[in-house]
Amino acid sequence: RHILQSALASVSLETMRQWEHRVYRWIDAYRDGLGAKDAQKRVKDFSSKKYKSHRRVPEALAHTFD
Repeated sequence: RHILQSALASVSLETMRQWEHRVYRWIDAYRDGLGAKDAQKRVKDFSSKKYKSHRRVPEALAHTFD
């Protein structure tokens, strides 16, 4: 019990919250029956950024809607 308390004290609350969100993505991937490599790819694809700005759509994507 002492080891757990010292381990929790060594990690910031912000870091715990960031990992909490990531763990849910892993749980969903495993719930869907994916293996370790496929689950890792899904989590990585979900967390990778596709756009540099949330206020605009890239030109290449905008042309597909025209």
